[in-house]
Amino acid sequence: MKTDQTTTAPKMAGPYLPQTASKPAVARETRNGKTSPKAEAPSQRVNDTGLICMANPEAVDTIKLYNWADRSKWYGPNGRGGFCHYSDSQTKSLIAESGFNRNIKDGQGNTAADRAQLWLTQNHSVAYAGPLSGHPVGLHTYGDRRFLVTECPSQLTPRPGDWPTIRRLIESLLADPEHPQVAIFYTWAAASFSAYWRRMNSPGPWSFHFCPALAIFGPRQCGKSALIDLVLVPMFGGRKGDPMNYLREQRFNKDLFAAPLLVLDDKGASANLAERRERGERMKDLIWKEQQRMEGKGVDALMLSPFWRLVIAGNNDDAGLQVCPALSPSLEDKLLILLARPAEGLPAGHEANAEWVRAIQNELPAFAAFLLSYCPPPTLPLNERSRVATFQHPELVAALRDMQPEMRLFELMDGLSLIAADTPCWEGSATEFERAMRGKDNDGILDRIFTTGTSAGRMLSELARVYPDRVEKRNWNGTAHYRILRAKSQSTPTR
Repeated sequence: MKTDQTTTAPKMAGPYLPQTASKPAVARETRNGKTSPKAEAPSQRVNDTGLICMANPEAVDTIKLYNWADRSKWYGPNGRGGFCHYSDSQTKSLIAESGFNRNIKDGQGNTAADRAQLWLTQNHSVAYAGPLSGHPVGLHTYGDRRFLVTECPSQLTPRPGDWPTIRRLIESLLADPEHPQVAIFYTWAAASFSAYWRRMNSPGPWSFHFCPALAIFGPRQCGKSALIDLVLVPMFGGRKGDPMNYLREQRFNKDLFAAPLLVLDDKGASANLAERRERGERMKDLIWKEQQRMEGKGVDALMLSPFWRLVIAGNNDDAGLQVCPALSPSLEDKLLILLARPAEGLPAGHEANAEWVRAIQNELPAFAAFLLSYCPPPTLPLNERSRVATFQHPELVAALRDMQPEMRLFELMDGLSLIAADTPCWEGSATEFERAMRGKDNDGILDRIFTTGTSAGRMLSELARVYPDRVEKRNWNGTAHYRILRAKSQSTPTR
């Protein structure tokens, strides 16, 4: 009878698997009548702080695997130059493909791949993994925390050249014989794109640059949406986010952290003045604070540093203007407001539109090169903090103020004859002003204006800023005191 002499091929040791021939004899110990391998001294495998000791940590460190500990997720390279989620099995497979054997166990029951994975868990952990606007793909460190940016948006390659279609769109859309709106827009766009370009093409850390929000209001179909969607969005990686839900509720804003450009349009219009005032305060947080709180559903919130530029667009009628936050002194240097007119050269018909869009797409690299080299005209005053012009178009400011109740109150001061005929002015505190006005209001009009106990003081303070020739504010012993003067002629609001 023949004996089966089939020979099993010996297991080949990988570069990080010790040769079995040189493996020392395993010490054994007997407990309760049973013999088992004796455990290795912990100091040989784990250091005093509990970290895995590897004979070849440099080799493990080269494996591009990262662990988002809070989510128990592994991330590794994908075929598009970024990172994607790996299952635990896929993680072990990549470790094995990197030369760490996953079959032969040591005396503790771990393979070389198991120990490498433990080392990576401890040394390649990150506080966040995902897209982050204004950050190239890869590992980033902020203080004592590390983040893995997994996606990179498409980028333009600036190339000097002509951009007549884009130029005509911008310069006819924002043409204004009395105000340098075109130069103001170019200054904002150049400052914003240059900051974004530097972040995406140079190693960090990067300085945070405050930049005001840009609001454009004009007639329907005048070209403002084309400027945003065909020019600005591609300049900033082709991604835009809608912050309206976050501005209303301040919750679940994770989707915004992938988009460099945040865009508000008419869908966010609100006739509620209190909501629009609160929106202005929250908008300031979006553009003023470097650290932003990211909150997703079902996960803990964390602080990140996205790159954001905020753009607002709407029609220049009452309904469209309601997307704009209520004006306040604190928004003067944080909100550019431009008035648009119908742009020239807008296409008519599907075929003409397709050709026009292609022309704009072909000109984007040249426009990007223009912005990177743009210098504002010396006659344009710039804000010291943002290096961008501070400008709010007077026509739009007047329309926005007419929508705010202090303007109605301003009219009622004369309509209800607050100032007696034989006196040049009225003087008193905000409480005394409200009492005097209500005493003359027989129709209850003021019930819709004085909605809170502080309404009178807040409105008088705003009127003192806008109409200083009619309303004066002084502090007497720590209390605000107001003087309301009789109208000499039609007052002109100041900026």
